[in-house]
Amino acid sequence: MDTKKTVLIVDDDVLVLESIDLHLSATDDFQTIRAQGSVGAASHLVNAQKIDVIIADVVLAGSMTGIDISQKAIEQHPAIAVVVITADPEVHCAEIPQRGVFLRKPFGGEQLLEAIGEALGRVGGDSA
Repeated sequence: MDTKKTVLIVDDDVLVLESIDLHLSATDDFQTIRAQGSVGAASHLVNAQKIDVIIADVVLAGSMTGIDISQKAIEQHPAIAVVVITADPEVHCAEIPQRGVFLRKPFGGEQLLEAIGEALGRVGGDSA
């Protein structure tokens, strides 16, 4: 039985996507899906059978923010854990979904894993 958590990573910056993917791939706990921007993320949310965690940057090109994508993720995958990331100092954790965990860039791999574990705990999932 596959116990890996599926993580949708949403960011406009390819280097950020690769970095997060690299951190998560270094463990045996996660399989990742990368989405560059809100359009790709929305498509994955509709087409994926199961997504356990979404990690979304707040600032995305297009009409939707990472907060919007996170809300859509919760609607389509009610048990999804949410981690919202940003480097924007104007964004505060009060703006993210109630179940979400806020993580300010730059962050390290250990901080990322802790945030995912906390987010999974908020929706009753197993922590990483």
